[in-house]
Amino acid sequence: MSNMSSFQHPPIERLKGRENYDSWKFAVQAYLEDLELWECVTGTVTDAKKDTKCRSKIILLLDPLNYVHVQQTTTAKAAWDNLKAVFLDNGLTRRVGLLRTLITTKLEDCHSVEDYINQIVTTAFKLTNVGLTVSDEWTGTILLAGLPEK
Repeated sequence: MSNMSSFQHPPIERLKGRENYDSWKFAVQAYLEDLELWECVTGTVTDAKKDTKCRSKIILLLDPLNYVHVQQTTTAKAAWDNLKAVFLDNGLTRRVGLLRTLITTKLEDCHSVEDYINQIVTTAFKLTNVGLTVSDEWTGTILLAGLPEK
């Protein structure tokens, strides 16, 4: 008899929406690669049992409000592609918003130096994900520009 309480949920925050899609996608890809299931998402798997397992893992890492986006899918690839279509926002408005965040974040607005660096680096990474590459040199320049003058 299967016991649901024995299911080990990885320490990945469930997908809520656009606000955590980028980090969720990164973590789930690593999780599926670790389980040797990522090929199901890329569409190169022919093992139906493996594909079903992968689709189930993806679904169990969703906030229940997002089940609607994958309920009609039958493969892991279809589930992943549906979530990408709904939550990946790489339009001009998203780029402008991220760029604004990147250049207006200041150390004094953050809880700590570590928080400041994380915010800048994370925002630069998100910009890269939406097609606007921020080089390490620019990231460093922006970090320095956000420091207090004294």
